[in-house]
Amino acid sequence: MAEATELKAKIQNAVADAVNDPNVDASPSSAKPIADNVIGALIGEILHSTNQEPFYKSRVFWGSAVSIAASALGYFKVELPYDLQGQITNIIVAAIPVIGGAYALYGRFVATKPLGK
Repeated sequence: MAEATELKAKIQNAVADAVNDPNVDASPSSAKPIADNVIGALIGEILHSTNQEPFYKSRVFWGSAVSIAASALGYFKVELPYDLQGQITNIIVAAIPVIGGAYALYGRFVATKPLGK
């Protein structure tokens, strides 16, 4: 995650510059603990809020792409055989609870914030 590394370095440099300023009442030896504390408290929030992911990893992108593709197929009157439509519908209906449950578990495991307060 190059963005995180760059951001950490900028925070460390800014804190070091601040504690080396003669007008700031801090010793240069306190730069690292201050920077580590700021990084620990903010880095995840900053990167999350700026949405630092490539477009192809975005769920919004893929949801929109599937929706546009489905609309285009309908516009060009591409139809599936009736029995295949039923099979696809049955598979989707059966898969939705499994996908939803798996996604909820995945979301909980990758979450960076605890539930509740």
